[in-house]
Amino acid sequence: MSNVKVIIVGAGVCGLMTAIQLERAGIDYIVVEKARSCSPLGSALSLTSACNYIFDQLGMLEDIHKVSYPCTKIDYYREDLSHVGVMHARDNLKRYGYDGFLIRRVALYDIMLSRVPKEKIHWGKRMVSFRQDEKSVEIECQDNLDDDASIASGAEPATITFSGDILIGADGAYSSVRRNLYKDMQAKGITLPKSDLAPLHFDSDCVIGVTDVLSAEEFPILKEKSGDFWVIMGKERVIQVYLFTFAEDRIGWQICGKMDKPVEYEEKDFRFTDWKPIAADELCNIVRDYKCPFGGTLGDLIDKTPKDRLSKVMLEDKYFHTWYHQRTVLMGDACHKHLPFGGQGANQAILDSVHLVNQLYGIPSNSLADVEKSFKEYYGNRSTNARDVFKSTSMVASILNARGPLAEMSRFVVLGHCPDWFNNLGMDGMNSDRPILGFLPPPPGKGSVKAKPQVVAAHYKPGTAVAAV
Repeated sequence: MSNVKVIIVGAGVCGLMTAIQLERAGIDYIVVEKARSCSPLGSALSLTSACNYIFDQLGMLEDIHKVSYPCTKIDYYREDLSHVGVMHARDNLKRYGYDGFLIRRVALYDIMLSRVPKEKIHWGKRMVSFRQDEKSVEIECQDNLDDDASIASGAEPATITFSGDILIGADGAYSSVRRNLYKDMQAKGITLPKSDLAPLHFDSDCVIGVTDVLSAEEFPILKEKSGDFWVIMGKERVIQVYLFTFAEDRIGWQICGKMDKPVEYEEKDFRFTDWKPIAADELCNIVRDYKCPFGGTLGDLIDKTPKDRLSKVMLEDKYFHTWYHQRTVLMGDACHKHLPFGGQGANQAILDSVHLVNQLYGIPSNSLADVEKSFKEYYGNRSTNARDVFKSTSMVASILNARGPLAEMSRFVVLGHCPDWFNNLGMDGMNSDRPILGFLPPPPGKGSVKAKPQVVAAHYKPGTAVAAV
């Protein structure tokens, strides 16, 4: 067990999963989050078989089962509800050891937060800068006073510092940690890849919502207890609508539409916050009259969704090649931001966390040499698979976004008429990285498809890890 102290910036899926694992490993840590409380908007998270290994190992899978449904297929439809095809995931249990599951984002957050001591999370602290040297890393934060009352009062934000041995940037696509890390590296004369420094490029809007609790008599699809996906593709406009049912008798929906004029932002100028509820009427109005596969129209579902459960985001994807330097390391969207078409963003972040925590558990000391070595091993174990999955989600997006006769033919073949062996190739790639924690007993899940060989820094020894609570 290592004696390092870890600072995690970001209390999203990536940051909380890292905290849970560090808690079990007995490693000292804190989480710093700019939001003043946990209010996870958005709708669904599709948890892959690979991630369910770690949930089972941590004793979380039973709680997840109670509030989720297994996901076994994605059905694709045209705007008039004529069927394009279906992609099955029915063999996941046999091939990879666990089924995939669909869960409401807020439900997963509740489960994760119940496993992190409240005193370990510092809410309302926005990281503005950091310094790192041979001995330690220190971050400077300001109290997050973005609410209207604080701005009107003219209150100056208080400043607070946190010190540790390792800084983890789990603060999303617009990562303050990454921005400060790259600035620090450039000040030291380190040349970064041009693509890492390029502006963020947005070419799609996305509106997400979750309905109130619905009647199974009005929506019989709720009786099927399924977490499957339904995707409706617009004929003329590049737009897709995703529908899915939740265990709490709610229906989640997501509308993704291509922007007429793509935009770019320098990260230092970017003020948009993921999952922040703002006006979303434009995209909703475009699809309001689309037929719904559950009966009625999509407008019926939109009208049954409270305004405070609506959110609109701009979509982008980007793979960063620089993940670490000295005592600072990146995870999740901070180093590989995925489009939502493969549902892989949260899953890849969780896999990042497992690989990194394995390295931190086995780190010999808090010396800079040992810290950098552990980061190098983490990057070596994760970067190839993360990049391959990034390419796969981009390819799926291209297939769905293309228009014209040739594109229609491609979708007809790829989305519904490929042989099982071909579809399995893609699924095997996405589930090849199935890491487990080396300091806990292995989970019971098995699969006929072998996982990528795993190198862990420490192996389980009775009594070395903290018991689950």
